Amino acid sequence: MNWIKLLPVAIAGVVLCGCTSILNEEAILNEEAPASSHSEPSVINDRQIVQQMTSRVTEMMDSDSVVEMKDLIEKLKEEPKAKLQLPEVSQSSADEAQKAVAVVGGVYKCNRCPDWHIAPASGFLIAEDLVVTNYHVVDNPERSGLAVRLFDGRMFMVEDVVASSEQYDLAVLRLPKTGVKPVALGPSAPVGAKVSLISHPNRKFYTLSEGRVARYFVTQRNRKPVPAMAITADFGKGSSGAPVLNEQGQVVGIAASTESLYYTEKEGVQNNLQMVFKNCVPVSQLLELIGG
Repeated sequence: MNWIKLLPVAIAGVVLCGCTSILNEEAILNEEAPASSHSEPSVINDRQIVQQMTSRVTEMMDSDSVVEMKDLIEKLKEEPKAKLQLPEVSQSSADEAQKAVAVVGGVYKCNRCPDWHIAPASGFLIAEDLVVTNYHVVDNPERSGLAVRLFDGRMFMVEDVVASSEQYDLAVLRLPKTGVKPVALGPSAPVGAKVSLISHPNRKFYTLSEGRVARYFVTQRNRKPVPAMAITADFGKGSSGAPVLNEQGQVVGIAASTESLYYTEKEGVQNNLQMVFKNCVPVSQLLELIGG
């Protein structure tokens, strides 16, 4: 099974936010019009986000305080575990939850300009200084560093790997304190439960998709059986590490990979796509990793 980060399109086995009553005419004349109870939706400018990330990362990579990718990967490979005391978090709406969703990506230089760039994936804050993403998002030795962009536009370089598991495809990363309200980790969601996902598929930042828990099953990672969860909410390249949320805004899974089912294959070419499975890491594995 190949990971989401590797391919630009989904192929077989790819891994991967009233009115107020008026009493009388005099009241209309003497009172100000009531403020609308509806807030304007957040409008995402994908091009602007990419430009801002490029500019900010170029500044940060020129400093001496950046933890190099090779050092982060060395810590990642040690697969540390941590007993974390997470903050109590109240119920979150989709609008609140998206503020805890981050862009997580390896920093690299292309061969066309002197700037640094980010290969965007997804992640989410479980504390003001801890972000969760997939192991395979971090395990990229060709990158030079790992950056995180928050919903409010601030950017940070990852300082440390707090916990990781290659088998569970999870990594918990340390940032400077952000002051951002994190999302809560919820109980396991039953099959058929409604879920939503906020991610960055193909640089379409903060895209919300909805679906249900399709099933729990056993997959293979590093030739070892490991439980996994499938959902029907859409995601794709760039969604790796995104939170799968229940109706209370709690994390019940983490987006990890897609697997496409084709009806025919001839001379190594697959045709007639029938469906795409969206595979996730169950929240129980994250809780186990951090001692929850």
